[in-house]
Amino acid sequence: MKQPNKEALLDKIVEEIFAAYPSLYERYGENGKKRTREDNQHHLDYLQTAYEAGDPQLFVDYTIWLHELLSARGMNEKIIIDNYERLNLLLEDYMEEEQYLFFKGCLEEGIQILRAEKNKDEDN
Repeated sequence: MKQPNKEALLDKIVEEIFAAYPSLYERYGENGKKRTREDNQHHLDYLQTAYEAGDPQLFVDYTIWLHELLSARGMNEKIIIDNYERLNLLLEDYMEEEQYLFFKGCLEEGIQILRAEKNKDEDN
C-alpha cells in the first residue's frame, strides 16, 4: 500500500471508530485518537508483513498476541473484532485487488479466532 493511501486509511478508520463510539473521545480525547491510529498502523504493518512473506499465519499469530495483551488489560475481543471488521470494509478502496484479497482473508481469519475466544469466555 502506498503511503498516501495508508495515511488516508488511518485517518478514515480513526474517524469511523470515534464516530461510532463518541464516549471514547470523552474518555480519552486526542490521545485516544493518537493511540487508535497507532494501533491501526500496527494492524496494517502486520498485514503487510504477512502479505510480503505470503504467510497469513504471521497475522494470525499477531492477532493471538494482541488478544492476550488486551485481555490482560481487561479489554475483550469485541474491540479488536470491531476494528478488524471496519478495516475489512475500508481496505478495498485503498489498495490493489490482490493485496486487498490477502488482507481481507487475514482479517477474516483473525475475526474467526477472536470470535472463538469470545465464545470460550462466554462458556466459562
